[in-house]
Amino acid sequence: MLWQIIKPLLIFPKGLFGGLTGAVVMWIAVIVFFHWKITAQLRAQGVHGPIAVAGGWTELAHTPLVIVLLAVAFGLGFYLVTRH
Repeated sequence: MLWQIIKPLLIFPKGLFGGLTGAVVMWIAVIVFFHWKITAQLRAQGVHGPIAVAGGWTELAHTPLVIVLLAVAFGLGFYLVTRH
């Protein structure tokens, strides 16, 4: 009987977990794409081997498209986990 009372209350933590999972997956995809783009540009210039990009994370965190992608991924993850 107690489980019947508590079960509907657990939808928010479940949705939060789904949203965070979606945002983390999207953040990993953004980082992989960013790294691929930078690597391709440097290889076109003849640079090979390990590289370092100054301000790369800050640039990504302040790009409006990345913020929109993370928000959509969070919302989609939240929706997919909480729908019945």
